[in-house]
Amino acid sequence: MAMNSLQSIIISILITLHLLSLTSNSSRVHMNLSKTTPIRVLLYEEKTRLGSTPPSCHNKCNLCHPCMAVQVPTMPGHNRVKPVDYYDQPPASSSGNRYSNYKPLGWKCRCNGQLYNP
Repeated sequence: MAMNSLQSIIISILITLHLLSLTSNSSRVHMNLSKTTPIRVLLYEEKTRLGSTPPSCHNKCNLCHPCMAVQVPTMPGHNRVKPVDYYDQPPASSSGNRYSNYKPLGWKCRCNGQLYNP
């Protein structure tokens, strides 16, 4: 009887040590994943933020409802200083400026045909 209880204790200890070794290996895997996860999360967040997101227009339209975010063309600043080498470079293509159709957009809040700053 004493031999059975000793064998039971030894087997229990071996099983416990085996389970502990499995959990320590598993935690190492989780540690490695946690080191790479922030990079993956940052890359995912960066990809989802390409372009602009609409602002919250809650309480931005002076009690007018529904107040919704809309994209509107923005007026580029005419007083911008251009670098000196800008004038020295030949045109990018023979057909002129390839960005001539570029129309920047910005966000405003709109309600009943009126635009409000977000």
